[in-house]
Amino acid sequence: MSKEQNPNREKARAIRARQRVIGRELRRIYDGVAQEPVPDDFLELLRKMDSNEEGKKSS
Repeated sequence: MSKEQNPNREKARAIRARQRVIGRELRRIYDGVAQEPVPDDFLELLRKMDSNEEGKKSS
């Protein structure tokens, strides 16, 4: 059976190709976000949460 005779195979190949493109773009976006510094406000919020948790554990 040739490729032209099996449209399901061609459709599956096209889907895999689209998934690879989407995967590459998602990795590129993730890498960009992962390289950004953590905002100071967020770091301060994390410090407050950590100190609250430690306060609960010690009491």
